[in-house]
Amino acid sequence: MGLSQSAQWSLYHPSTLAKPDDKSGRIPLLGDFEARMRRLGAAKGGWLVAVSGGPDSFALLDLAYRSVHRTPRQLHAVTVHHHLRAEAEDELMAVRGWCDARNITHHRQDLEPPANPAAARRARYQALKTVAFEQNLPHILLGHHADDQVESILLALVRGAGPKGLGGMRDCRHLGGGIQVLRPFLETPGQTLRDHAQEHHLPFHDEPGNLDPQSARGRIRTLIRPQLELLRQGCGMAIVNNRALMQAAGQALQTQAKRLAQSEEREVWQRASEGLRLAALQLRAPNTPNSQLRPLCRAISEQENRPRRFAVQGGVMELTARALLGPKPL
Repeated sequence: MGLSQSAQWSLYHPSTLAKPDDKSGRIPLLGDFEARMRRLGAAKGGWLVAVSGGPDSFALLDLAYRSVHRTPRQLHAVTVHHHLRAEAEDELMAVRGWCDARNITHHRQDLEPPANPAAARRARYQALKTVAFEQNLPHILLGHHADDQVESILLALVRGAGPKGLGGMRDCRHLGGGIQVLRPFLETPGQTLRDHAQEHHLPFHDEPGNLDPQSARGRIRTLIRPQLELLRQGCGMAIVNNRALMQAAGQALQTQAKRLAQSEEREVWQRASEGLRLAALQLRAPNTPNSQLRPLCRAISEQENRPRRFAVQGGVMELTARALLGPKPL
């Protein structure tokens, strides 16, 4: 159960924000940021920037802050506190202090320590959505960058994911209620954001767990990525640039799979490729591991006509000489 509270609930108009220091001159990354936000359809409506206090999210907040002085809009920041590390409170207060000095509304969302990373992710998104909804801010901005994208794609690869998983994180994700998550930096190297944070003296911190070899992402960062770069320099960006193709392939596969999933005729299923059959079975029996679906997938193409039953999530599917039925409750 999450314990949520907001640091401030007053709404600041951009005209009340303290102006950024423009002595550094032109900031190339700012123009890139604004162009990507326009491309993502965030030209209208306020922004809620999720800030952990790391260099990437702090750079995102700084760029958003500079942008609202060029195109006025509501700007809020939010930090989700999972209470997993004692020093996280000091890091949160550093974010708040930076926001207070610039009259940016900062919210904190306190959550109980999660049972696992997946539970933490679900709780975090719900907390962000809650603040965005309560403050009438349609766009939640996240600081995920190209290096995060590479890690997500590599993790999907070792899980045996299909085109959808190999397409990585999407730069726009709808959460419902008119709220969407935007990731404007998925094509930007993390070092570029760190350079911005350092150049503009942002009070960011590096979370020690990011390089922990005990975690899957930590092993990718410390062991796998360096070896991949030795194999082919720049392979990380090549992986990122391939995501659009994989996302398009995933969408095409889903369209065909939806059509196949509606059919019960075994002959129709037999004419489909194994990959398409598996994708359609995932739609017919969601949350069923592929390891359970593959035997059924192979059986469809066999010539054996006796009725057979296969356990799936929520029941069983029955394969006869002419039809694929179910899932049916046990």
